[in-house]
Amino acid sequence: MAKIILFVFQLVLCGKAFCQHQDFYLEGLVLEKNFKVEAALEKYESAIHQDPQHAMALIHASRMLSNIGGRLPKKEEAKKITYYKKAIAYSEQSIKLKPADPESHLAYIISLGLQSEISTSPQEKVRYAQIIHREATRILQIDSSFAEAYFVLGKWHHELAQLNWVELMACKLFFGGFPEEISLDRSLNYFIKANNYKPNYILFLYGLASAQHSLGENDKSIQTLQKALSLPLSEPDDITRKDRCEALLNEIIQ
Repeated sequence: MAKIILFVFQLVLCGKAFCQHQDFYLEGLVLEKNFKVEAALEKYESAIHQDPQHAMALIHASRMLSNIGGRLPKKEEAKKITYYKKAIAYSEQSIKLKPADPESHLAYIISLGLQSEISTSPQEKVRYAQIIHREATRILQIDSSFAEAYFVLGKWHHELAQLNWVELMACKLFFGGFPEEISLDRSLNYFIKANNYKPNYILFLYGLASAQHSLGENDKSIQTLQKALSLPLSEPDDITRKDRCEALLNEIIQ
């Protein structure tokens, strides 16, 4: 009888623990939806503390860390690195737990991309670019309609297309090159696919407008940016994204 009572007691404790970490996670989702990023992160990390294998809490915590680090000014680079490293660690753990979940790979890509932006090592930047391409391709193998992966590949091509031929040659000679030929046209096509799968999304429209502008299609770029600026905010980063859209629009029309 004592063993039965102890077993029941343990079940009750486990049930309470599960409810608690799930409550933390759900509270985090509400806070994230209301753009309260720091508070959402606190809830997600509380869920992770209760259950280190809570994959969804790890994914969202990684995204919040990336968001917070990305909003810090350049002068606070040390803090940025701290946030990004933790974001990378969380996303890597989520991939181990849910390797077939595109969101876990996306969180990893975002954290790596931000880390790459502040890196001063060309070799490190190339390594990050290679990993990001691999992860985006992996996402499309899992789900060929996952719009964010097409956006990542569009951004990948657009940014690398800014390198001059000397830099591209150095990448090929010293760092093994890239998995596919860099092209602004490919960038545009990837951005178009992203917008087809997920229309009326400010980030994707900004990417599309950037590629259109780079290819000299300024009339189309202006229309795309105006559309992006007319949309309501749907994510915490949309405020910054609209600022970028407005800056690009002013650059084109001036």
